[in-house]
Amino acid sequence: MAVSCEHVVELIPRVDIDRVPDSPANVLGVINLRGRVVPILDLRARLSSKATLPAHQHLVIVRGRADKLIGLAVDEVSDVITVETNSIEQPGEVAGVRSPGVVRVDDDLVLVLSPEDAYHASV
Repeated sequence: MAVSCEHVVELIPRVDIDRVPDSPANVLGVINLRGRVVPILDLRARLSSKATLPAHQHLVIVRGRADKLIGLAVDEVSDVITVETNSIEQPGEVAGVRSPGVVRVDDDLVLVLSPEDAYHASV
């Protein structure tokens, strides 16, 4: 999976996440990021039925738009690549999450995520 760099505010390694009672399974909880409460989403739980790793082992990508911050729990950040706009194919909706596209990287297809759409699909 991939997120456009234009959406990334910062990467936070190994942060403790506070659970929120009665939240959906794909909402891991919240963190306090310099005084702001940021919801942390587990897209693995949204896109598959695989169990998540303990929250303190995740890296978190935090993105902002219209002054909203959203955290996406990830296993790792492996690379930052440049992709030509015309190489992005439109897949539509994957597991209830609308995606801006799919990109071929080497022999793999990489799903490009829209954090805002992932947030709305999660809550």
